[in-house]
Amino acid sequence: MGGQCMIRLLVRGLPAWTLSIVCCLIILYLTLLPGPLNGNHVSLFEGADKVVHAIMMMGMMMCMAVDALRKKAAHRLDDSVRAPKGLLTVYMITVVLFGGAIELLQGAMAMGRGEDWADFMADAAGAVIGWIICLSAWSVTVRWLFREQQE
Repeated sequence: MGGQCMIRLLVRGLPAWTLSIVCCLIILYLTLLPGPLNGNHVSLFEGADKVVHAIMMMGMMMCMAVDALRKKAAHRLDDSVRAPKGLLTVYMITVVLFGGAIELLQGAMAMGRGEDWADFMADAAGAVIGWIICLSAWSVTVRWLFREQQE
């Protein structure tokens, strides 16, 4: 129980949009730098990189949602229990465009990486999956994250 309390305090105490910025920087590092893992290539299965793309964009979507939740809930907890579908949809579209921009940059930079439609589709799928998770888990997350304020 102590670990959960520490996580709640950490997430609630972070400056605005910290999770989203850190996630964005990690994704940019992993996708735009040549050999970001110092040549350590892990071969799992055919198409594993597509799964990684989906997970990265799902994570980006979820970080943006948690940052929005923190900002919204800090002002009025009662209004934040229902997921803001419109705002989360804007975030999903933003994450899809972010994935597309990364693919275009990979092609334009000519650093050994090329743009790939399949990567973009995996990015979009990850954003949509993240959107669905955020809509589904919004009220549960609010209650968990701000439990002390509700009592």
